[in-house]
Amino acid sequence: MRALPLLLIAVGCNDYDLVPKDDNSNTDDTAINGTDDTAPPVVDACGELEQPGPDPVALNEECEVSLQTGSFTPVVEWSYGNSSFCGPAAVGQIADTNGSGSIDAQDLPMVLIYQNNSVIAVKGDGSGVLWSSNGNYGQDGGFAIGDVDGDGWPDVVTASSNQVCALNGVGGARLWCTTGLGTHLDTYGYSYPSIADMNGDGNPEVTAGSVILRGSNGAIMARGTRGKGAAPYGGTGSGGTYGALSVPIDLDNDGQMELVTGNTAYDINGNIVWSNGGLDGLVAIADFDGDGQGEIVKTSGIYVTGMETNGTEVWGPLTYTGNLGAPAIDDLDGDGTPEIVFAAQNALIAMEWGGAEMWRATITDNSGAAGPVLFDFELDGYPEVLYADETSIRFFSGLDGSLKFTNGQHASYTILETPIVADVDGDDQVEIVLGHCGNGFSSSFGAVTVYGDADQSWPPGRKIWNQHAYSITNIESLGGVPAGTGGNNFRDFNSFRSGDVGRPPSEYWDLQAQILDVCEDECDSGWLYVAARLQNHGNLDLPAGIPLSLRAGGGGPIVATQAIPSDVPAGMTSEVVIFEVESSLVRGTTPVVTADEDATGTGVVYECEEGNNGEPWIETVCD
Repeated sequence: MRALPLLLIAVGCNDYDLVPKDDNSNTDDTAINGTDDTAPPVVDACGELEQPGPDPVALNEECEVSLQTGSFTPVVEWSYGNSSFCGPAAVGQIADTNGSGSIDAQDLPMVLIYQNNSVIAVKGDGSGVLWSSNGNYGQDGGFAIGDVDGDGWPDVVTASSNQVCALNGVGGARLWCTTGLGTHLDTYGYSYPSIADMNGDGNPEVTAGSVILRGSNGAIMARGTRGKGAAPYGGTGSGGTYGALSVPIDLDNDGQMELVTGNTAYDINGNIVWSNGGLDGLVAIADFDGDGQGEIVKTSGIYVTGMETNGTEVWGPLTYTGNLGAPAIDDLDGDGTPEIVFAAQNALIAMEWGGAEMWRATITDNSGAAGPVLFDFELDGYPEVLYADETSIRFFSGLDGSLKFTNGQHASYTILETPIVADVDGDDQVEIVLGHCGNGFSSSFGAVTVYGDADQSWPPGRKIWNQHAYSITNIESLGGVPAGTGGNNFRDFNSFRSGDVGRPPSEYWDLQAQILDVCEDECDSGWLYVAARLQNHGNLDLPAGIPLSLRAGGGGPIVATQAIPSDVPAGMTSEVVIFEVESSLVRGTTPVVTADEDATGTGVVYECEEGNNGEPWIETVCD
């Protein structure tokens, strides 16, 4: 699958500088950040460590995947709850479940849901509840997960009909609540918050509808006066609106995010950047025309409209029936250009930019307003479309709309909910999380159901899906909030409400590590040197910046990381990098170098095989 955004710093192998420490790392500053003035130069200490030039390696032919045309086989892994919850849920690693002292890649994700207006954090493996926070937080609205106060620990943001609150992710304690926001949110509580560092100053904001709040304390920074991401019933507004679902994003790449609604974009201070005089609505954003900026697709009751970066309506409105839900975006047919998927009452529609329909599939959704999400479960380059209507769960092929799976254990009055996709139990395979609510709800469904794959074939994925307005780069893997344009997903993945699309058939990455040499000559003086490189057994070139980690033994702590300084062609090794670490950190262990692992234990590319990335040295060191 496509590489996640590379935020690492590439360095030359002769510089012997290590990658800056990730804020969430629990490793030693000296080991991660590099050397101090007392460290002997590596050449003087060890002579010449083995540093051959790039060499060819065999491609992993087992990674060849053809187009999959059959159905796939989701099965229920667990369910929880006994009262209605529409969703979407949110998933993230919000608590230190492995006792490391910080959030890291090995912590168990949590699934956030509402039950009777309280927030419940359910353990992602289905083993029970981590915490519940009682209060009038909401029921049918959404969540946002992210570190709103900059303390290195993800928080949970809630929204209802008149207030937005932030809870501590570790135990659910209330951090703040801001009330009196009724005019900016949805009257019935269908309000969906987002978290973003809109001006890139390192202090995240919380947005919901047309209000912008300071993430650290909930103080009101701005109140928008026009759109709030609300769709008018029937497309007229005479019967009111549904939803408050705005999107913070830097549309024009100027380093400052806008809060985008169906008819207005605001800056961080609430000033109107543009207003097009049209209907408000539910939006999704991607670069459809290849100009490097974000275009907007809007659903407004019965209408679908395409808008330019400046809000100009450039096609549509096209008329459908029902109350349309929030759209999702990704490349459905592998042509390199994203397409749009949305629900229109009893039809699920796939559409090209400009309004031409690709396909439509039958659903049962008289009330309308539920939405799809996308993910490539079969790693064949074409995403599946996940959708739940009033009576059934339905999963479709993104390529042609053919039905791949359906299950009747579901009920909903369909009001802006979607499924979500994340690795909720840390088993290196994604799961599907789906809420149940409304007419026909039965406690036998549970409030939320988690689906896995009967064949254990689904790929690894992120352990976070943090908000309704989700895109891959709007949140870091461990809940950190990217600054400014760091959240511009259309530059890296060009998708929205999608967990990413895999590579086209038979295109893949497979990364492995190789230890070339170890120098123990200076162990007694306090230093160990390790020469290593990355092997690209995939048939796609790798970009510069892929990390290598050095652990003190198999399963031991990460004591250093390095970034590969240059691109690595398919079937070749990388340049050699040198790890320089304090010998006390590895003494008596067998060092292990792992490809595609950063200082937090997180990878940055999706590979066809994730279990072959590490290589141990042949013996213990510095004994």
